[in-house]
Amino acid sequence: MKLIVLGSSSSGNCYILDNGNEALIIEAGIRFQEVKKALDFNLRKVVGCVVTHAHNDHAKYIKAMVDSGFHTLALREVWTAKGVWDSRSLVVKEGKGYKMGNFKVLPFPACHDVPCVGYLIDHPDMGKMVFLTDSCMCEYQFKGLNHVLIECNYSDKKLIEAITAGRTLPSQRERLLTSHMELTTCKGFLEANDLSHVSEIVLLHLSENNSDEPYFISEVERHTGKVVYAAKPGLTIDLDRT
Repeated sequence: MKLIVLGSSSSGNCYILDNGNEALIIEAGIRFQEVKKALDFNLRKVVGCVVTHAHNDHAKYIKAMVDSGFHTLALREVWTAKGVWDSRSLVVKEGKGYKMGNFKVLPFPACHDVPCVGYLIDHPDMGKMVFLTDSCMCEYQFKGLNHVLIECNYSDKKLIEAITAGRTLPSQRERLLTSHMELTTCKGFLEANDLSHVSEIVLLHLSENNSDEPYFISEVERHTGKVVYAAKPGLTIDLDRT
């Protein structure tokens, strides 16, 4: 199974899980033409799409997903905000799991400034993966993880430096505290979960102004002893079960 990153920032978010025979799209914040290119224009292998919340950098192109015939899973608030209702529009129901091809998808609540979910995704070729972005914290622990895709948007130190330098508005600090995951919180989430079978950790949605990619990677590697990547367009990773 390959993880293909098309975008992981406020400019647009989209990821693809692809084993060559079937593919699952995560987030719909990148132009659909770019998604088609990443799939080598083989749309028949797409078994579905999952979206976390209604903000445009995650859901702007959700209509294109549905219009292309993909069963797409999102909160009711997302479908309402985007004005898209179709027989392929699947509404997240708390505690309910979904099957998309051989992918098993379980949504769980996230902590953002609009209704938002994370996803626990399981597939025979990759094992179990947690995907959590745009969430200031996580109230859940997960068993048997093989892969972790987790937001690490900013550090308080870099945020204060950016505010002092005038790159970030002071009002952003209050919003970020209740909407995005800080480095220390990210490390706390990883510490709370059993990583013994985890192959790699992918840090999502690093802020352009308020993060430090090399430092974040080295900190999480030091803290967990795992291989760590920062998600960015063009990154492709093999997600093996072991």
